[in-house]
Amino acid sequence: MKAGRLPALLALVALLGLAPEVARSQAPQTEERQNYQRFRQLPPDEKARVLKDLQRWNELPAARKRELQESYQRFQKLPPEQRERLLQRQRQWETMPPEERERVMKNYQRWQQMTPEERAQARERLRQIPPAERERLREQWKKATPEERERLRERYRGQGPPHGQERPR
Repeated sequence: MKAGRLPALLALVALLGLAPEVARSQAPQTEERQNYQRFRQLPPDEKARVLKDLQRWNELPAARKRELQESYQRFQKLPPEQRERLLQRQRQWETMPPEERERVMKNYQRWQQMTPEERAQARERLRQIPPAERERLREQWKKATPEERERLRERYRGQGPPHGQERPR
């Protein structure tokens, strides 16, 4: 399953009332009827996409469905600002070029392999950068060409922000 499709699948679960625990814990029959009415009002191309996603949902193993439903429930329990931040990050991920995604995943794996002490040191290095300097680095990154970004990565490699992420956030 493509990474960008997860939010769409979670929305489908909610839209069609396929997460029984979630749907029944909120107004059961009313919500399911409303979801069905919303589905009926979709344009034909959107209905086709939803039905295709529904077919993919039905083909998922029960364990994977459970994982997605639990993930959806955890997401719903988050404060609205945190949910929005996660959705923004998902949209950002979807628009990233493949090589950038690969770099981010390598940084994430590197972070996962760090000891708690190494993570604490990396966080402390970031805290020591004055806020104005962090903002300057962010702006510099936004304006940089791919070649300039590579030079910045090389320059700050090993002394940069936490989890080996060379790019200022």
